[in-house]
Amino acid sequence: MPKFYPLKELTMRKIRTNIVNPVDPDYTFIGMDYVISWEDGIIKNIHPYQPGVDLDCEERLTELCLPGLIDIHTHLSQYRLRGRYEPSLLSWLEKNVFPEEALSQNPDFAAKIASDFFQALFAVGTTTSVIYTAPYPQACEIAFSIAQKSGARAFIGMTLMDQNAPSELIQSTDFVFQKSVELYEKYHNLNPLQDYIFSPRFAISCSFNLTEKIARYAQDNSAWIQTHLSENQIEIANVLELFGTDTYTQVYEDAGLLTPHTILAHCIHLSPIEMDILAKYDCKIAHCPDSNFFLKSGEFNYEALYARNLKIGVGSDVAAGTTLNMLFHSKMTNYRQSVFSISPERLFYHITLGNAILLGYQDKIGSLDSGKEADLCFLKLPPEPIPEESLISALCFYGYEFPVMETVIAGRTVYSR
Repeated sequence: MPKFYPLKELTMRKIRTNIVNPVDPDYTFIGMDYVISWEDGIIKNIHPYQPGVDLDCEERLTELCLPGLIDIHTHLSQYRLRGRYEPSLLSWLEKNVFPEEALSQNPDFAAKIASDFFQALFAVGTTTSVIYTAPYPQACEIAFSIAQKSGARAFIGMTLMDQNAPSELIQSTDFVFQKSVELYEKYHNLNPLQDYIFSPRFAISCSFNLTEKIARYAQDNSAWIQTHLSENQIEIANVLELFGTDTYTQVYEDAGLLTPHTILAHCIHLSPIEMDILAKYDCKIAHCPDSNFFLKSGEFNYEALYARNLKIGVGSDVAAGTTLNMLFHSKMTNYRQSVFSISPERLFYHITLGNAILLGYQDKIGSLDSGKEADLCFLKLPPEPIPEESLISALCFYGYEFPVMETVIAGRTVYSR
């Protein structure tokens, strides 16, 4: 049976297995019959197996060892809503998301859903995630507590709203701002595995005053921000009417929300001028292909955004995304481009090293290299043989079917089958 591990003392491990390691967007190294070892949470060595030299190895030659997968956009408090059908974003929020998030006012419910969520992340090999919680300070604190106890690596933020939502989900501008600052000051630098991220939901539910206050504080402290941008055509029309701007992006630019530490989810219906603005500020983009498809929001213009050298990452966007499995989302990243084709090497890069670079964590995680922290997962190979030259393609297009045997974060096992 799978286990959700309490944190234990770090130990040294040495495993004989098969390595899949992203090097850059166009090249993934595959090492069959390699040895990987780590000690005190740090990868020490990776080399081809040497008979008579590499003694006392754990034998796992029927498995693949990957860097821990990275999810740069997901919603903890929506976890139970996966697959809850509604054909458009705003009606989906009103009918499903808002009532579900209100349940997290109950601390027992908030603790249960957070525990289920992190266990589900580990069970699909995800070791780092960027998370929205419900719009309640206590629910956010509970998520941090469970992340700490379980050993999750995560950016966690309370959903911020002060308008245009049910009354039980919104507070005054000053309350929302102050509580978010308190959460940041409490959890930033408290634990090396977790950090707070300022998380305004989207322009419709955040007054300009709130957005501007959050932006100013985050910029002054080089803090991370996440929000949603240009996901749905009706959403965009509402934003333009509310704020009187020519574009959705202008709202965030005027408020000062666009920074190199800002992650913008979706970005589907951007004009070329808006794309250029995001590139000017070196904003980061969270592409959520499964969610975009599920809610019929539109097709992400990967080619145009990539041409502007914007850093594009991939997120599950649960619960509009139907699974936390990032290998499924690697497939969807390709499938949701009607013409432009994305190679398996690039797909795998996006959910590992590419997402780590986007977060500024490339020196810590994202690839299997000596000196990096031991964030990794082991997947069981299928019984039918896969030619080595086809392995990365198989992994990206049906690797979500490979059972995850173990997930390790900073050298500690957090999940094992």
